[in-house]
Amino acid sequence: MSDTLTEGQKLVRGESLASNNGAYTLTLQDDGNLVLASRGQALWATSTDGQDVVRAEVQPDGNFVLYTADKPIWQTDTKGKKNVKLVLQDDRNLVLYAADGAAWSTHTETDNPPPPVAEAAEETAADEPAEEAVAEEAVSEAAPEPAPEPAARTYTVVSGDTLWAIAERFYGDGSKYQVIADASGVTDPDLIQPGQVLTIP
Repeated sequence: MSDTLTEGQKLVRGESLASNNGAYTLTLQDDGNLVLASRGQALWATSTDGQDVVRAEVQPDGNFVLYTADKPIWQTDTKGKKNVKLVLQDDRNLVLYAADGAAWSTHTETDNPPPPVAEAAEETAADEPAEEAVAEEAVSEAAPEPAPEPAARTYTVVSGDTLWAIAERFYGDGSKYQVIADASGVTDPDLIQPGQVLTIP
């Protein structure tokens, strides 16, 4: 896509201009509206939607005009200007230049840098957590498989042991001592004896 329409050139419905930096587009939409957009977000329009516009033309008489099949319905009112061309600039401004300088513009220029192409980056960012989640799901699904082995585990108490320390050793969490106590028939978790065999569920 070009960024310029010169005398005699036109956009028909569905066609666009694009700024050199790719950040801005001018599109004659199928609904008849001529829209200046930044990465798909409308900034300026002719508000001619629903009026059956068929073309937007830079005329040799210096005027830029939107036409339906049989009549003009919007114009820049620059008739009489010489050597005109319509340019969609990298600063976001749409300007109709004539031999003596700018004859008309949308006044949408900005000093800000063009917006980044966010879509691809967002998709990538969105994909990554999804992949991690899938990996985590796979791990959590696989984790129950070795469960029968721990069911048969036993531990013989040695001097200085506490149920809290044993739970921490097996589960990484001392607060799970009650699980061991229940499985081993220990009524008082504070009273375990060296040589006592505990079941580690």
